[in-house]
Amino acid sequence: MSAILVTENVRRWPMRFKGAEVVSARDYLVGGAWAGRRGLRVYNLCRTYGYQTLGYYVSLLAAARGHRPFPTVETLQDLRLSPVVRIVSEQLEELIQKSLARLRGPRFELSLYFGRNLAKRYEAIARASSASMRS
Repeated sequence: MSAILVTENVRRWPMRFKGAEVVSARDYLVGGAWAGRRGLRVYNLCRTYGYQTLGYYVSLLAAARGHRPFPTVETLQDLRLSPVVRIVSEQLEELIQKSLARLRGPRFELSLYFGRNLAKRYEAIARASSASMRS
């Protein structure tokens, strides 16, 4: 196996991919099983990537181990500092407000899997969010 998917909670990760193992962020960070592996591609699917979060440390440690993290720490830092993120957020604001107007709960979580959402009613937000990430 040359790829792992790192997430906070393996049990809540709904998909499996041939040739890639799903690993918890904590196991990747503190477990020695991955330290000696070479040429490993690490897909960091943690929920947060801010400084001093699990997602940040997964990418940081992957780079230190000689693995190939996605996203890289450089990408995470660029996103944190970039005015593009603020511009994209402003552009998506109207679409988000319109799409989520009927929600009544105090919290909503949009899950994107490779640019798609399982619920058709949120497909427009999923497409727009994915497009803005590629820009």
